[in-house]
Amino acid sequence: MIQRLQTIYFIAIILVCAMACGGSLINVHQMSEGLVKDYIMNLIYLRSYENGVMVATNIQYELIALVSIVIGWTINIILGYKNRKRQMLHTKINFLLIAVLIVVLFAKAFTTIPDFAFSTLSMQSTFGLALLFFMLYLNLRALMLIRKDDELVKSADRLR
Repeated sequence: MIQRLQTIYFIAIILVCAMACGGSLINVHQMSEGLVKDYIMNLIYLRSYENGVMVATNIQYELIALVSIVIGWTINIILGYKNRKRQMLHTKINFLLIAVLIVVLFAKAFTTIPDFAFSTLSMQSTFGLALLFFMLYLNLRALMLIRKDDELVKSADRLR
């Protein structure tokens, strides 16, 4: 199970989800009328700062639930290594779950951060968001390796 490369990809997906819970995914810096406002958002919190002082912090239960589902579903895929057909189906569903996580993250950013625009994102945000999209790539690579394993087993069965 662990010697398979797709398992490493799935573990990387879990690690990226864990890092996204602690790091800053969306970091918005706004200036208006001598007041500097910063909004830092990850998969657990949305923190609001005014002139460097934390004003508010909100827990984002929807994102916590979605990231928990993605992590749990990925662990389910890892443990289902004996049934490759089901593992491929679950990996395709994992694509959907990761995409929903990304869409809900942006929806929360657009609804909770006033005057949110992609032009106000910092470089930290670009790196954090790239990691989220990298999860889709890791999932794709794992799916391709599972298919390759399935084809290898089928060809070995034909030889017998």
